[in-house]
Amino acid sequence: MVYYQHGRVISASNSFCSWWNWWEYSTNGVLLFVMAWGSIERHLLVFNRTIMDTKRKRFFYHVLPMASVCIYPFIFYFAIIILNTCKNRWNYNEVFCEIPCYLMDQKILATYDFIADVVFPVCAIAIANISLIFRIVWQKRRHQALWRRQYKLTRQLIFIAVIYTVFWFPLTFNGLVITFTSSTILQNIQVECFFFLLHMVPSLLPFISLTCLSNFMQIVLKKPRMVVVPLP
Repeated sequence: MVYYQHGRVISASNSFCSWWNWWEYSTNGVLLFVMAWGSIERHLLVFNRTIMDTKRKRFFYHVLPMASVCIYPFIFYFAIIILNTCKNRWNYNEVFCEIPCYLMDQKILATYDFIADVVFPVCAIAIANISLIFRIVWQKRRHQALWRRQYKLTRQLIFIAVIYTVFWFPLTFNGLVITFTSSTILQNIQVECFFFLLHMVPSLLPFISLTCLSNFMQIVLKKPRMVVVPLP
């Protein structure tokens, strides 16, 4: 908000832009990896109900993976943004000061970043949720009661998969193109447009969860009953 008010970053310095990008990339990575593992973990919870019945299993199948995907982005981006020896060419008149130097000068590292930290979790989210939907629909033929209980879960999974795919795919594809073409126009589009699409994901997820609650829409849209009481 300060940037849009003044038209430049709040502190025109290399350290500020570096830490700003580190925080932005790390938090987006955490959200993406948490959702990716959550999509995989949902398979374990739905089709193997005993997978979390002991503390040891809960640690290895839930606590340890979640802790790992939360810590990894902060460490990885600290190494390639803060500790990297390449020289950043920040533009203090652009949001996020544009992009870190490793995306332009270190093609191998940039390619790994996009494939391992963006493409892989986005594909994992889409594949895990879509495959779970197909498994649930397949069970509909044999277990009608189970299908009724899991219908709302299936609808929620469809919305989640669509949201993550729609808002992350443009940034993913454009980032890969930038890595191999070094296009200034695509860089500006990436920073000024696609980065902000990511903020729509956590903003929309609560509304999806609410709309999938039992009788939520009926309660919200229900008109209060008018009670007429005769005068004494």
